[in-house]
Amino acid sequence: MTITRDSIKDIWGERTLHNEGTWPERVDERTLDAPDDWVQSTCLLCSNGCALDIGVKDGKIVGVRGRKEDVVNKGRLGPKGLHGWEANNSADRLTHPLIRQDGELKPATWDEAMELIVNRTRELRDRYTASSIGFYTSGQLYLEEYYTLGVIGKAGLGTPHMDGNTRLCTATSAAALKETFGSDGQPGSYFDIDVADTILHVGHNISNTDTVLWMRILDRRAAPNPPKLVVIDPRETATAKEADIHLAPKVGTNVVLLNGLLYLLIKNGQIDREFIAEHTIGFEDLEHTVAAYPPSAWPR
Repeated sequence: MTITRDSIKDIWGERTLHNEGTWPERVDERTLDAPDDWVQSTCLLCSNGCALDIGVKDGKIVGVRGRKEDVVNKGRLGPKGLHGWEANNSADRLTHPLIRQDGELKPATWDEAMELIVNRTRELRDRYTASSIGFYTSGQLYLEEYYTLGVIGKAGLGTPHMDGNTRLCTATSAAALKETFGSDGQPGSYFDIDVADTILHVGHNISNTDTVLWMRILDRRAAPNPPKLVVIDPRETATAKEADIHLAPKVGTNVVLLNGLLYLLIKNGQIDREFIAEHTIGFEDLEHTVAAYPPSAWPR
């Protein structure tokens, strides 16, 4: 058994200070038995993208360790990454299909289960069209699995009803990013944390939601020349407690606050008008909108 830390009590682990913009390696590992093989993979539990190796013995997962070569986590793993794999070996996991008969779930073979799915799907499509069939998918799948679902749902069955929590949980941010930057991917990079002078979190409790990324910030904060940390959040989270400035607006006033901050940046000349003119559109409309949000108009 190898456990580099108790990630339940010590969520973020010891500090490893940045050195000249470089985030040092720290390999987190948790194994319950000595693996026969290590298989390269990725932790998919919080979408941070941390690389890990999966320890395998007798066809079962017996542990994980972070990959120190990976630029995202440099060997670190959060509590989910270190513990989530144990569910794979849980005694109450299903090992065969179940089919409901007379109100009870009863064991069935894979052929019986697939035949039922195929027959029922054909019956629905023939009777009500493909629009009677819908898919709701997880956000924790890999690209190949999403592609396969698309082939089955769109090309095979022809249903227009395919949805997933990736749309529900990121739809607003994706739409805003597309409108603002022309792409639904963030324009920033994890590497920016290594050199930033100031880090601003707006409603993002990163200490809970992205524990490894928070480690990166804590390591930078503990190193020489640390960045200032500003947190805008009504909650007094661990992220907020670490901040140099914690703004706790009243619930529902976040747009007012952000417009007010834009007002102050413009009024105090803390913008690059030449850059804005060359690379953006609609700035005049923005300037007009935020003109209605001087500090005197902010909710008290």
